[in-house]
Amino acid sequence: MTSRPPANTKHHASDAIEDLTAYDAEVFKLDPQVMAEAEAPVIVMDAHGVPLFANKNAVGFANGIRDGLFPEIYQLIRRTLTTPGGVVEMMTFEVQRGTATLELTALPTTNNQVMILPRDVSMDRNLREALIDLRQRYRDIVEVSSAFAWETDDTGKFVFVSPRGALGYRADDIVGRAPGNFLLDSADQDSEYVFRSQKAVRDVPVWFRRSNGRDACLSVSSTPVYSRDGKWTGTRGLAHDITEQRRRESEVATARNRDRLMTYIVRTMRDEIDPLLVLKGASEASTRALACSHCIIFKRNDEMDELEIAAGDDEKSANEIAHQALKQLRNTEEVFDAQIGEFRIVALRCHYHQRNNGAVIFMFDAHHPEPTEGERAIMIEVSDQVGIAIEQAIQHERILTLSRTDGMTGLLNRRAFFEELKRRHSRLQREHAPASLMYVDMDNFKMVNDIHGHQVGDEAILALTTVLQENVRPADLVARLGGDEFVLWLEGADVDAASSRAKTLMKESAILTKYSGDDAHPLGISVGIAVHEPGSDENLNQLVQRADQTMYQVKKGGKGRFGIAAAPGSEDPAKIEN
Repeated sequence: MTSRPPANTKHHASDAIEDLTAYDAEVFKLDPQVMAEAEAPVIVMDAHGVPLFANKNAVGFANGIRDGLFPEIYQLIRRTLTTPGGVVEMMTFEVQRGTATLELTALPTTNNQVMILPRDVSMDRNLREALIDLRQRYRDIVEVSSAFAWETDDTGKFVFVSPRGALGYRADDIVGRAPGNFLLDSADQDSEYVFRSQKAVRDVPVWFRRSNGRDACLSVSSTPVYSRDGKWTGTRGLAHDITEQRRRESEVATARNRDRLMTYIVRTMRDEIDPLLVLKGASEASTRALACSHCIIFKRNDEMDELEIAAGDDEKSANEIAHQALKQLRNTEEVFDAQIGEFRIVALRCHYHQRNNGAVIFMFDAHHPEPTEGERAIMIEVSDQVGIAIEQAIQHERILTLSRTDGMTGLLNRRAFFEELKRRHSRLQREHAPASLMYVDMDNFKMVNDIHGHQVGDEAILALTTVLQENVRPADLVARLGGDEFVLWLEGADVDAASSRAKTLMKESAILTKYSGDDAHPLGISVGIAVHEPGSDENLNQLVQRADQTMYQVKKGGKGRFGIAAAPGSEDPAKIEN
């Protein structure tokens, strides 16, 4: 091989190129020994595709050609001999371990021969194809997934977002901007950190704002990106919209919490036997469960045709506001929700079989958060349960009233009177106060029924009932013991007060004469009185016996009068007066 003269420094670049492309035979002389020992495979073949030479790294391939295993080579030889400059071609062959891809550089030589320089590119090609498949798979997954891919640089700004964009934004609207521009809370640095984290994070919930202004919760996973020299250059990851999932989870949690609170409220109500205590329990349980300041329950009073407080009436100021809310509720359909004074009010009607029988007033402190949908649902359920409890309370009161009152007159019956009298008498012994027990019996009543009939007799009983009711105080008791027999308990009445009351009754009972059976037997009353003196150790039975015996002494002595029994233990007769 001859050496070439150095290029003249005065030559232009084009001259140098011409010198480089010039060739002579000496340049291309190759040493056969070097080719035989070369690390790169070398094969020389004749024009018919028969291997003439193969170095140590090409023997296997050459033998395969000779055995006819690679017929594609023959076509390559023919194209090479007819193509100036030779041919470079990729060929894939079936081999024992599968397939092999070779890059074949075929150069025509002298004597109508071809030199082939094969290079195994199977691994390179497989890696390239795998990379292409992987990238395509990634694109496909990202496109069909609800998640979007993203990447930020070392300044924390987005440099890539999935082509379709995210949350209503186009990709171009996001690229070049910082994640903080899209966060629901722009000051939430903890959420923004996931987009520039230098360590892998997984499924971090981050609240974003959509392009339409609505909230969106994203589950963000990210991994850091490093250069070949180990320098952090940014972060990339996936963000999955889990807003709907969070909403469903919130609904389930709210429903479970509502069920838990309602179970607590209903269990508290069911633990009570007395219906009125049931309402009290509902008020207290609702106050605790909903963290409200007061829960005031109104119950319908059918006699007065109005709603009255049945539970939760501990504070006067709260009661006044509850009445204001009730007044406002009457002007709305079902719910009154507004601020009154220092309280946020939610007032609801209660029903039983579509009949309004009460109301529940929930009173929240003014600083209490707006009641959630779950809390409002609880309030509605409470009002429904309370409506049932109110009806039970109303029925309980009716039954109790029937069991304690006389069906004709509405006065206390015998059992109810003596139950209450027992409590009153016990209190008298502790307080050392006076009181009087007065038995009243109608004179000649049987003649009224015999002559005029039972209807007139009933009218006479009702007339006397009116007289008795109009001449007692609220603290006194009036009862019908049965038939034409009545009894009064005069709270705090001593002998003089009892005597004065008896004279009034005798005078007012004169209206009964019009119901008399005949003139010889006028309808009137006889009264027997026993006075309990302060400090007396007389028991209740003894007091009742003195009053009852005095009344019969009066009737035996001529009727139409009243008598006051002698003091306990005295053998003196009763003092009879007209």
